[in-house]
Order: sequence, then C-alpha cells, then structure tokens
Amino acid sequence: MRPVLFRIFGLGVPSYGLMLVISFLVAIFLVRKSAKKYNIPAAVIENLAFWVMIGVIIGGRLLYVLFHFNEYYDFFTIFEIWRGGMMFFGGFLGAVVAGILYIRTVKLPILLLGDIIAPSIALGEFFTRIGCFLNGCCFGLKCSLPWGIKFPSDSIAGSSPVGEFHLHPTQLYSSLFGLLLFVYLFLRSRRKHFRGELFGLYLAVSGLYRLGIDFIRYYENAANLWVNQLISAAVIIAGIALYVTSLKKKIVDKAVVASLQKKVKA
Repeated sequence: MRPVLFRIFGLGVPSYGLMLVISFLVAIFLVRKSAKKYNIPAAVIENLAFWVMIGVIIGGRLLYVLFHFNEYYDFFTIFEIWRGGMMFFGGFLGAVVAGILYIRTVKLPILLLGDIIAPSIALGEFFTRIGCFLNGCCFGLKCSLPWGIKFPSDSIAGSSPVGEFHLHPTQLYSSLFGLLLFVYLFLRSRRKHFRGELFGLYLAVSGLYRLGIDFIRYYENAANLWVNQLISAAVIIAGIALYVTSLKKKIVDKAVVASLQKKVKA
C-alpha cells in the first residue's frame, strides 16, 4: 500500500487526496463539455464544482468523525483532513446539499444539472476508490477467492482484526463498478432522455450496489454498517421515485439557458 504516493521537497502527497483532486478535475472537464449543449456558462460549472468540493469535504469528514470520535485526542485534530478519514455517504450528501443551494442561486433546473453531472459522479468513484485501495482503507472481509489480497501489516487493513487473512479488495470492486456505471450513463446521456432520468438511475443503481457490497466489507461496528445500509435504502427509493417521475413527466431538455450569460461572466 502507498498511503503517501510520493514526496515533493519532503512533503508527502496522499494517495486518496490526489485521486480526489483528479476526480474533480476530470469531472469539471466533462461537465463543462456537456453543459455547453445547454449554453450554461463555464463559470457556473466551476463555481458549482467549488461548492460541491466544500460539501464533500465537510460532509465526508463530519460523518466519519461522528463514528470515529475516539480517534481524535483533541478538537483541532478533527480538522487535519490531510491525515485521512472520510465517509462516502457523508461526502455525497454534503455535495448534494451544497450543489442544490448553489444551483438555486443561479436559478437553473436542479434535475437538469443532476443529469449532466451524474456520469461524472460515477467516474469520480472510479478514481477515489483507487485512492482508498492505495490508502488501505474501505477493505473487505475474509476472501478465499484467487483475487483475495493480503494487505501489509503496517496498513490500515493489515492492522485490523481481519488483517491476517486475504481480504476482498472491495475498493477495486467499487472502482470497477464506478467505471462501468460511468460508461453506461455517458452513452445514455448521448441519446434522448427525460429530465431527471439519468440522475435517478445513478441514485438507484449506485445505492443498490452499495447495499450489496457492504455485506462483504469490513466495518468496525454494527452501527456504522446499518447507518450506511439505511442511507443506501433511502438513496435507492429516491432514485426509483425520481426515475419513475421523469418517465411520467417526459420533459426533454432542449432549452437554452441564455439568460444566465448576462448574469455570470464566463
């Protein structure tokens, strides 16, 4: 494992942090390209990305701290995010809240933006879960299959109660899932679809995947597991409801958001 991928002038570059940055840069590039079709200014996408990143960091860190409070010996260590410690669903919910608040300020249809960014969210999991693998976190339970991985004893996985065994590389499973879901959503986005359909599919499919993968993923305690399961179930329900609603309303997005160009400098 390589929690620190490399060093520059003695300063370590964390694997997870680097993958998180890469996922955001790639997402901005893809979303800006898709948003052009709707004449949404690049500045709107860049501002949205900024607030979403803030939401990811705050939400992901907050949920992690709530379930790992004993790891922090004083209040200020909570803010040392460069040392690791994030939870996916916390980051996801934080990003959704921050994104919706910003989108409302620029008076754009929320579901339109949801459809535009859905493929990039999936691709983000491809990159960030590679970061998890390199960091040695988010690992699975004992695995007797040929691809089970024995993590180094000095890694997070290797020093855990199941660290003596070969484990499911759940990080890599999730990374592959994110890539496949990205390809599917990207190809679907290039065909006729209704507003909210892509984002609804993303929520339902990713929630269902997370509900299943958690049964072979290691958790320190049952509370942590069941909170993730409950959130997964809620995400699935929300995704199905959104998908069904989009098929009923049948809103096809052809519209141009030209008025925003007067308000936002590209």
